[in-house]
Amino acid sequence: MIIHFDKILNDDIKKYLQQNYQIEINSKIKIDAFQGSIGKAIKLKDKQEEYEKIEQIIYNIESSDKIDILNMADVLYKTKDEKYEMLDYMNIVLIELAKKSCKYANCIKIVEETKKRIKLNANYDMSIDNLLFKLWEAIN
Repeated sequence: MIIHFDKILNDDIKKYLQQNYQIEINSKIKIDAFQGSIGKAIKLKDKQEEYEKIEQIIYNIESSDKIDILNMADVLYKTKDEKYEMLDYMNIVLIELAKKSCKYANCIKIVEETKKRIKLNANYDMSIDNLLFKLWEAIN
């Protein structure tokens, strides 16, 4: 039997992390990544540095050239074990940016295509390179 639970409110997740792990999370984007799950929040709390680097890649992609983007993307190459979580987080950041500028909306599709390629056993590093180049082209 499967029991479905409602999502936990973002404020409750923030309080839980603060009380039990002394972690203060003020970023709406990071809270959205937890998707109403304390389990995800606990799992992702140790990956804050990686998530910040992913945010930096996306925020800086417009003002960077292709070489800079590949140099910043080290975090994506090193997190192969959490590849889908990292790509999902990338989409969460892109959704927030798409609310301000429609040029980011197409980028979500690019990330989803990359996830499909990886699931079909494409080379991970080449898929990430392709993803970053396509994101750069879509935004610039």
